[in-house]
Amino acid sequence: LFKDKSYGIFARTKPQQKLKIVEALKMNNEVVAMMGDGVNDAPALKHADIGVVVGQASDVAKESADLILLDSDFATVVEAIEEGRGIFDNLRKIILFLLCDAFKEIVVVVGSIILRLPLPITATQILWINIISDGFPHLALTVDTKDKNIMERSPRSPDEKVVSSWMKKLIFIFSTISGLLALSIFIYLFKTTGNLRLAQSVAFATLGINSLIYVYSVRALTKPLWHSNPFANKWLNSAVVTGLIFQIFPFATVWGRNFFKLEILTVFHWLLVFCASIVVFVTIEVSKNIFVRKYN
Repeated sequence: LFKDKSYGIFARTKPQQKLKIVEALKMNNEVVAMMGDGVNDAPALKHADIGVVVGQASDVAKESADLILLDSDFATVVEAIEEGRGIFDNLRKIILFLLCDAFKEIVVVVGSIILRLPLPITATQILWINIISDGFPHLALTVDTKDKNIMERSPRSPDEKVVSSWMKKLIFIFSTISGLLALSIFIYLFKTTGNLRLAQSVAFATLGINSLIYVYSVRALTKPLWHSNPFANKWLNSAVVTGLIFQIFPFATVWGRNFFKLEILTVFHWLLVFCASIVVFVTIEVSKNIFVRKYN
């Protein structure tokens, strides 16, 4: 049944025939949604991937269904699909952002251990980055606006994982480049100045601030940043500004420098920090263009 896809409409079907249609579609690896409201729809509703009924449906149909439309408006299904796609996109953005931040810190720490160098960043500084540089932006990404063309995409394969292969490649590239840049800056300053505290301070600023810059690139996950308004998410804008203030705050106060064991940074040091962030940002944009084409 349906192998030649010549069947389009079935009329006056019996309950067992509806069930057979659902089974045939699933055998063809189709994702099946069944919509009904009567007792005779219950077997097919139960067997489909998702059963949908209206609010006035029979109790048996409601018990068998996965989704009940309280407003009895089938247009709500389209809105639900759009919302679900938006949530899925935001979930991927958050996972990508947090994993990149976590692994870049691992790259820095493991790299320094392999090279038998002092740790470029302390546990207190890592905790501060995770709370401030990661915490505010990733919360803002949960309410990120949906892509205007989100409903024009082809259906996603049910076998596709949340963290897909192209995401793993991006995570590896982002975290490796970001971590190696911070480690290189640390080594350069430590070798040239001999001041461990200064080198750690710049590494701390680099790891904290580059997350607040490339989060905008992660937000436009499947297309170049300039193809959309990067500042459309007002919550993210506020989170980034707040994160920058809190990331700079330890350097600006005597208490913060003593608590985090930091040195006052010069203009040159801040230029190193922001240049490293720009390099990471450009790397992300290039990588997206290479690995995300299949997703679109």
